[in-house]
Amino acid sequence: MMTYILSQFRRRPWRSFAVIAAVAVGAILFVALSAMGNGFREAARAPLANVAADVVITHPTAQAEVAQATQKARGARLPFGMAALDESQVETIRRTEGVRAVAGALQIWDFGGTSYVTVLGVDVDHTLQKQTVPPEATASNRVGPEATLAAGLLSGRTFRPGDRGVAVADLHYARFFNLQPGAQVTVDGVPFDLIGIIELRNGSQAAAANLYVPLADAQSLVGLGPNQVDQVYVQVANAGEVDTVVAQLTQELGDISVMTEDSLLQVMGGIGQVSARFSLIAATVGLLGGLVLAWAALGGLVAERRLEIGVMKALGWGRREVERVFLLEALLLSVLGGLVGFFLGWGVALLLGQLPLPDAATPMAQTIQSMALVPTETQAITLPVQVDALTLALAVLASVGGGTLAGWTSARQAAGLKPAQMLRQR
Repeated sequence: MMTYILSQFRRRPWRSFAVIAAVAVGAILFVALSAMGNGFREAARAPLANVAADVVITHPTAQAEVAQATQKARGARLPFGMAALDESQVETIRRTEGVRAVAGALQIWDFGGTSYVTVLGVDVDHTLQKQTVPPEATASNRVGPEATLAAGLLSGRTFRPGDRGVAVADLHYARFFNLQPGAQVTVDGVPFDLIGIIELRNGSQAAAANLYVPLADAQSLVGLGPNQVDQVYVQVANAGEVDTVVAQLTQELGDISVMTEDSLLQVMGGIGQVSARFSLIAATVGLLGGLVLAWAALGGLVAERRLEIGVMKALGWGRREVERVFLLEALLLSVLGGLVGFFLGWGVALLLGQLPLPDAATPMAQTIQSMALVPTETQAITLPVQVDALTLALAVLASVGGGTLAGWTSARQAAGLKPAQMLRQR
């Protein structure tokens, strides 16, 4: 039986290659599109995942207020276009149904002569958090900038409850000024002892700054009250309810700006949204398209050998024996096609992983990068494509199963014909 099948490979190599190629195309499309969709989803999650939040809320100011604010040239101030959220607004966010945890922060700019330094006030005492955070908490159970600081700590330490007059520096800022823990930095003329150096990970800009100081110190620098912030990081109880929570917050708070996974996908463009939302559907359609091509190629392969099938049956081969031969041949061709698609799809996915992505930072962070004295260090962000074992296994199994089924249906149809009928078609 195997000798007969191998002889057919030699006699009709192009037809066999057509079947292998058709099955491989389906597998390649499935693996590549699935990987691209997963990559866009991971890219959209990264800025928020690094601060353990699902939503970042800010409060934009009116254009007239922006114009008036730009007349202040020196010292510490709130970022242009941003207003502070007061305690009642933060409390509204905390008590919104579906909100699991909340953390606040205060972004300020310290203007010098021709540029400025960005400073982020961190709620080290957790006065604004909805969820109590123990002192020994790790990055995995913190929300907001504390998660970024804990995950990116390079030397020294991060904040402890009760800290005042201390600061943590971004790695690039520290290198620029040759700073080490124990040094002293100033913000608007106020000295701070440097206790640690951190590095932003995975291109996250949701909590980007040159320096990080306790929230109370940041509020004092710009004359705000003890519970006023300009950024609120929200973690929802159910990821599927993000849109509902955002809609409710928008209704209750009015003019707010929100950053979510969907908004970051919009920054990445239409391809990102489609790939992330419909990657599984697109990948499945691609796989089915390949299997349809395989079915057509196998059907042609069987049709070319109707005479041989007639001779085989005339010599005493039973219907099941004929089906078994063609089923085995279809299985071998499908396995080869699936393996080719497996490796080529993996290679295509790795190439897609080199695609550069737009900066998914908030508008405020983008402004910071363009004007700051020492921009926070960022790496070129590429599509975080990862091909998991399940995707590869599904691609191979579906290719082999679909190709074998296509071969079986064609062979069964041919084997059902009478020998005399097939011989007359010579």
